[in-house]
Amino acid sequence: MRRNQRSEDAAAKEGEDVRDGCTDVDDRKKVSREVRVAGDPWFRGWWGLDLRSVACLRAVLAFLLLVDLAMRARNFKEINCDDYLAPTGYSPHGWIVHRVLFYRGGVVLQSAIAVFQAFVLLAYLVGYRTNVTAVLAWLLTTMMHGRNEWVNNAGDKVATTFLFWLMFIPCGEYFAYNKGVLHRPGVKYASFATLCYRMQLVYLYLSPMYLRWSTAASNTWTWAKANAVYYTVHYTTATPFGMHVVGKYPGLCKMLTRVAILLETVGAVLLAFSPSQLLQLLLVIGFWKLHMGIALVVELGIFPFISSVSAFGLLPSSTWDTKVVISILQSQPAILLAKLGCVVGKAFEACFGQPASDQKQGKLSFLLERWLAAFLLIYFPVTILGYLGLIKQPDDGNLAEALRVTQRWPMYSPNAPYSSVWMVVEGKLQNETYIDLMEVWRHGWANSRKRWVQSDWRPSTIKVERPMPTPHAAFPNVRMSKFMIYSMQVGEDAKQGRLLTRQFVRYMCRQWDEKMKPGKDNMPRLLTVSVFLVNQLTLDPDSNPPSLYGGVHAREHLQGTWSCESVWH
Repeated sequence: MRRNQRSEDAAAKEGEDVRDGCTDVDDRKKVSREVRVAGDPWFRGWWGLDLRSVACLRAVLAFLLLVDLAMRARNFKEINCDDYLAPTGYSPHGWIVHRVLFYRGGVVLQSAIAVFQAFVLLAYLVGYRTNVTAVLAWLLTTMMHGRNEWVNNAGDKVATTFLFWLMFIPCGEYFAYNKGVLHRPGVKYASFATLCYRMQLVYLYLSPMYLRWSTAASNTWTWAKANAVYYTVHYTTATPFGMHVVGKYPGLCKMLTRVAILLETVGAVLLAFSPSQLLQLLLVIGFWKLHMGIALVVELGIFPFISSVSAFGLLPSSTWDTKVVISILQSQPAILLAKLGCVVGKAFEACFGQPASDQKQGKLSFLLERWLAAFLLIYFPVTILGYLGLIKQPDDGNLAEALRVTQRWPMYSPNAPYSSVWMVVEGKLQNETYIDLMEVWRHGWANSRKRWVQSDWRPSTIKVERPMPTPHAAFPNVRMSKFMIYSMQVGEDAKQGRLLTRQFVRYMCRQWDEKMKPGKDNMPRLLTVSVFLVNQLTLDPDSNPPSLYGGVHAREHLQGTWSCESVWH
């Protein structure tokens, strides 16, 4: 007991020493390999996480969210504001809390929120007041994703889910501007949140596998025949490398499908609960490679990058003692990044004050955390079973929706998509000519107007054929393609699809009036917009030779024709 007390006192003293400077990473002296145990005694054992790994997850996740925020800025008004791509006042969320938090409003309001969110994520990245910035990062990211559900992908959902669990884990003890890594002892922290983090990772992968194998075989044939990867790399979101390189080899696609199935079932369980640190490290690397491979063959925005780092919190303690990691942390680029983080952290201190020194958890706070742990450890398994259709959810998932940790993870389940879809948008002008509005949108409104005025360029050929090099080329970027895919919904979701399509037509008419400036330089007015959905089935690799273009003759469907005057009323 006395020895443990002395080690804790020494660690606290080292933490105080590091707080005064920013040169911890630059220290080439002895590296501490001591690992202490902390957290809730109820959860001691395999459930603990090394706080160095948790801090690494925090920093990388914050960086990726900053990159995503910058990428969203390219279509800032379309994504965040009313009356652009999002119908005014329309929201799939019913709770009044959601309608307040996900309020879109105008450009000024959303710009102020985005700037504040960038500062919060930057503070979270450098480890400034992580007990506060962790909550704000989760809340602001949730608000950003909720304002326009139709441009989100699975990566946004993964990000908010793991931000939620990080709120309950001390993630600012390492990789912070005032707390280094190398000569400080590691801490293995255990609590209900660390157990939930492990369970979340397992469910993230087992849930889609359950949907694939619990459904009738007639509805899961792409997985049963090991052709899921082949059909995925011929889908709308495929990259040129995926479609024209990987997709040319059905045998390779079958092998990759089987590897993915094995890794997402047996590998996911061993990743979260394996007692072997070496096996756990190899599986973290394996899942990282899996998602990087997905990023090479499918254009899914931040999803593969967020998912690839989501398991970083499970990096075993021995990882931080290896010569490779130590040499990386002592390298010149790492030192420069640490010093840059220190400058940013000191700037936050100058503006908002120095963080209080670490204090012991009070008895009331400890009891509240215990009660919260007991509730969540019961509620989330019930929610998961409800989403899988095994039981009836007591609250229809409203609390999970409010916390933005809904456990719906279809991810190409129960079937991989076996057809490609894209949109053809035909505009009729005042001079009775027809143009391809998608081509105008892809080139940019300002650039299109300049080319229109200065040359004979007219995007007048309506192309129903498959866009090259992939169907994804028909859309300006990933976020816009996600919106267009939602607007192309048919069947049970056809009503929402037509609503989003009508809003898209309204947006195109508005952009034509504002950007193309009809009436000036003989620019004609846009009268009507017709939207066609094109669906092309992918050839079965087991019965037909695979085609470079991946499909049979496309089927064209008219979603509707709207006049620009009618969509304004």
